Amino acid sequence: MSASSLPLVSIITPSYNQAAFIKQTIDSILMQDYPNIEHIVVDGASTDRTVAILKSYEYLGDRFRYVSEPDRGQAHAINKGLKMARGEIIGWLNSDDTYFPGAVRKAVTALLAHPEWGMVYGKGMHIDEYNRVKYPYIWMEFDRRKLFHLNLICQPTAFLRKHVFESVGGVDEEHDWCMDYDLWNRISLHYQIGWVEEYLANSRLYPACKTIANEVEPGFAEILRTVVKHFGTISNEWLGYYVTKHYSQGINWFLSKIKKYHAFGRGPVLLTSNRYPDLWAPQQLRLSVEIPPTAPMRGLLLHGRSTLLDQPLHFHVLVNGTLAHHFQITQPSFNIVIPIIARGPNCEVSIICNRQTVSQQPDGSLRSVSYHALGIHPLSYEEHQFVLAFLKGPTHISEWVNNRKPVPRY
Repeated sequence: MSASSLPLVSIITPSYNQAAFIKQTIDSILMQDYPNIEHIVVDGASTDRTVAILKSYEYLGDRFRYVSEPDRGQAHAINKGLKMARGEIIGWLNSDDTYFPGAVRKAVTALLAHPEWGMVYGKGMHIDEYNRVKYPYIWMEFDRRKLFHLNLICQPTAFLRKHVFESVGGVDEEHDWCMDYDLWNRISLHYQIGWVEEYLANSRLYPACKTIANEVEPGFAEILRTVVKHFGTISNEWLGYYVTKHYSQGINWFLSKIKKYHAFGRGPVLLTSNRYPDLWAPQQLRLSVEIPPTAPMRGLLLHGRSTLLDQPLHFHVLVNGTLAHHFQITQPSFNIVIPIIARGPNCEVSIICNRQTVSQQPDGSLRSVSYHALGIHPLSYEEHQFVLAFLKGPTHISEWVNNRKPVPRY
């Protein structure tokens, strides 16, 4: 086939302050043996040498186009590039990644041979900032059910038909970390995804790259939002990875995100409390909890800090006006799981401390307070079991996650 008869491939590169790598990215495209490529760089008004590097390729004419202007981030830049693209096949190569020789030709050949495929991906290699090979990206044949467990597609190896990319609405601009994982999930609902068992691209990993730097924030929240949106719950693989690698974030960090995104389903929710805005708790902390009919309340996690520990703090817990539990605190910082079994639709809880002190409010007035209530989390059964295992230590929570039996919605 002549070059003019081959489909045009538009490679989109979002960029911001990547002068250290973007020349390698561009050159890896120019060295492709596929003859019908346009490269579009969407730069977010870089302040380093990126724009000067881009200008040095202006001699390529229509084969190379770029814009450099403020944008709303990587996802917005990709969508801008998609609107600029003239090709019927889209490649997405970030400004620190590179293609293997022959990558575009191999992807196009596969798509031409399989018109039923909406996109195709291949094998990827992780490299460092010095182009040293780290390890291969995990590779396997595509099955949508596998996406529940992991992101099995190395993003720079993916080539998409433009109409497919557009039909699912492009990249979700609410994502800043796992936008590719969300995209594969949306595409796989409507189109077949194919694969080639050949190396197509290098994905660069180094301390400052987004994949590593943003893995915790906003990474975990975005993974939760994505898997719950597409599958209704989180897999053991995703949950186990985070609690093992980032256990030091603490139970309240994990639980607040798990509850926010309903990773274990919709559990009890704290509706109101008389806790002060600066998180001081009055001597009688009053809580109103909403309980879904399908998820009875099994406990409450109270995360606090106290300065009144010249002697232990004693607490009594009333549930709907009836004494249900009592406990004492001897440490300045504490996580207490209060056993509370209650069904909805509502539950009133009072936590009464035996001691109090006087504290000044921001407006200068005085108030009676007992401790800082840093976190208040009503718990469903699965949330309750997660908290108990987490507080026992990393080994216990890893074992609990491995034995968990999530039921995904495919």
